[in-house]
Amino acid sequence: MLHHKKMLFLGGGNIAGAVACGLVNSNAIPADFITVYDIDSDKLNKFAALGINVTDDISAIPTDVEYMFLAVKPGIVKTVLSQLSSIEFTNKSFTIVSFAASVTIDHIIKSFGREVPVIRTMPSTPILVGEGVLAVSRNNLVSPQVFEYFCRTMSSVAHVTTIDESLMNPIISVHGSSPAYVYLFIKSMIDAAEQQGIAPELSVPLILKTIKGSVTMVEKSDKPIEELIANVASPNGTTLAALQTFYDNNFSSIIADAMTACTKRADEISSEL
Repeated sequence: MLHHKKMLFLGGGNIAGAVACGLVNSNAIPADFITVYDIDSDKLNKFAALGINVTDDISAIPTDVEYMFLAVKPGIVKTVLSQLSSIEFTNKSFTIVSFAASVTIDHIIKSFGREVPVIRTMPSTPILVGEGVLAVSRNNLVSPQVFEYFCRTMSSVAHVTTIDESLMNPIISVHGSSPAYVYLFIKSMIDAAEQQGIAPELSVPLILKTIKGSVTMVEKSDKPIEELIANVASPNGTTLAALQTFYDNNFSSIIADAMTACTKRADEISSEL
C-alpha cells in the first residue's frame, strides 16, 4: 500500500487548483490528504466538491502536514510565512514548496525565521489543462527520499524537470512566461488572417491544429529544427517569402530580447522582496 503524504496548499488560485485537483483526479493523492487554505472562501468550493479539506481560517490548518505549498503572490509570501512561523506544527519535518515566481529559497527561510527544507518550483499555466511543466530545485535540507516522492507525485500533473536554483529566474522566460509569447503569436496570426479576409471562425481551428502539429513534429522527428524549417521553405516559394520577413525584422533577436527582459524583471522582483 502506498504511503501518501499530507499536503497543505496556502492559496487557492489557478495553479493551486490545477495541482491539488489534478493530484486527486489522477488518483495520486486521496482528497482527504489535502487541505487548501484561502481567505476567499468562494475559491474553496471547487476543492470541497472533490472532497478536499478546506478552510478560510489559518488557525484551523492541520499541523501534521508534510508538504506546505506556497501558492500566493510573491509580495505576500513574507506575510504568510510569518503567520505560519507562529503556529506549533506537530510534524516538525515538513517541507515548504514554493510556487511563487522570483522568490528565492533564502527569502523563504528568512521569512519563516528558521532553517527549513524548501523546494522551489516554477510552474507553467498549461498545468490547468494537463500540459504543464514544473521546474524544481531544493536546498540541502530536503532529503533525497522527500524530493523523490515530491517529483514522482508531481509528475502526475506536469512534466517535472530538476534544475539548479541559480537558473530559477532565467527558467521563467523559458516556460513560466512563455505561454503568453505563444498566445500573442497565435493572436497575431488570427488578426493577420482576418486582414486578408479570413474570418476567425475559419482561421482559428487551422492555426491551432497547425501549431499542435508543428510541436508534434519537433517532438517526434529526429531531424534538427533547422532542417524542419528548410523542409517547408521551398526555394523562391511562399514560405521563404514569409521567413525572409522574419529574418529582416530580427525575429530571433526579438525573442531573445524578450526572454532577457523577463529574466531581468525576475531578478528585480527577487531583489525587491
